[in-house]
Amino acid sequence: MKKNEEISIEGSFEKLEEILKNMQRDDIPLEEAFSCYEEGMKLVQGVSGAIDRVEKKVMKLSGDGTLTEFEADDMTKE
Repeated sequence: MKKNEEISIEGSFEKLEEILKNMQRDDIPLEEAFSCYEEGMKLVQGVSGAIDRVEKKVMKLSGDGTLTEFEADDMTKE
């Protein structure tokens, strides 16, 4: 995967599943396994960052029908 190439969260999970299946093969050479592991870890880091960005954008619908930004502190108030 190229550095500047953006991949969706769902696409990343699909790619991670492919990598996992590949790594579970009995005949995978050690170098290929390490390469798969490295690619998988990069995907995990990318997904983690993407999920963090999405969480920051989550909006909350208040009782009067208006949208406000959701804050983690809101969970403790309810």
